[in-house]
Amino acid sequence: MLRKRISSPRKRVKLSQGSLRDRLRKAGIRHYDELIHDQPKEWLIKNFSQGATVYPVNVSKLMRNIIWQTRERIISKEKPPLKELIRTFWYMYIKPTLSRAGALAKETDQYAQLIDNIVYMVKEINLMEYKDIGFRDENQANRRVGANANIILFSEKLGHQDFLSDIADKYNVSIIALGGQPSVLNTEYFVDTLKKTGVNLQRSFYLFSIVDYDPSGWIIRDAFIDNLRFYGITHSQITDLINPDMLTPEETKLARYRIPESESMQTKNKSWLIEVHKRNYRNQEYLEETKYGKKILYGLEAESTSSKRLTEKLEQEMVPLIGKSEDLLKIYELRRLDKAIKDLIIHKLT
Repeated sequence: MLRKRISSPRKRVKLSQGSLRDRLRKAGIRHYDELIHDQPKEWLIKNFSQGATVYPVNVSKLMRNIIWQTRERIISKEKPPLKELIRTFWYMYIKPTLSRAGALAKETDQYAQLIDNIVYMVKEINLMEYKDIGFRDENQANRRVGANANIILFSEKLGHQDFLSDIADKYNVSIIALGGQPSVLNTEYFVDTLKKTGVNLQRSFYLFSIVDYDPSGWIIRDAFIDNLRFYGITHSQITDLINPDMLTPEETKLARYRIPESESMQTKNKSWLIEVHKRNYRNQEYLEETKYGKKILYGLEAESTSSKRLTEKLEQEMVPLIGKSEDLLKIYELRRLDKAIKDLIIHKLT
């Protein structure tokens, strides 16, 4: 199986390069002596009406300032770290303030808006870290760092947690079950635990994914890899354990499901197909059809491959990496690459 090397971050417009003052100004954040979440409606409208559209206040600006003020007070020792879930923070500080300002939505998911604003402050403009406030990780029980910390087996769904734990028990590798779209908070704490083991984040990391073989599954996979890059793991290789060659042609046709073709998915489907075709999976042909001139794509759920087959593949692909130095890993990878190229040539010829 040919691994995909991931060695450099995707280009992103980084606002974190400016001074702290510039970044705060860009986010619409400033210092307030008053406790924002305790203020009456009139004060909130006076200070946060600029840029407001649907509601009397600019909701994102209000959220960011409450987050920043909470961080300021914790950093200055005015209050202890929160030690609460972000959802609890929503109920303690954000929702009551929005309600008082007449800005609480009935249909819009403003909790998701809070999550997006924290991600913006952490990842996009590098103002803070989750641990600055002391947010708890609701996914903490689904991750573990092993002695072989640079080998990471991860899954899209929590249902694979028991399997991940079995592999971690046997081979002492790192594991994490994402539970859907990966959380930046979860990745921050996961990498913090990696660093506590003394592992050099600049060394080679080997990632093994168990995600749905479809555009959405790979978006989750890529988002996790991007989060790892943000926190310093920039030299990594990915092996996708869920793919059509893990099944027979008959099993592939039985397990497949049609990938949605909505307008919002068309670009994602095309991008995914380009990546898939680079892998030259033999059974990919059973996941593509053309009917009446229209391309139909099929995917595979992560559950379509048995634990037995996943274990066999890991024994073949992962176990040889355990305990090797960087020099030995480079030699091993060169041999693997040579074999992959030969297999690809044979596949093309036959």
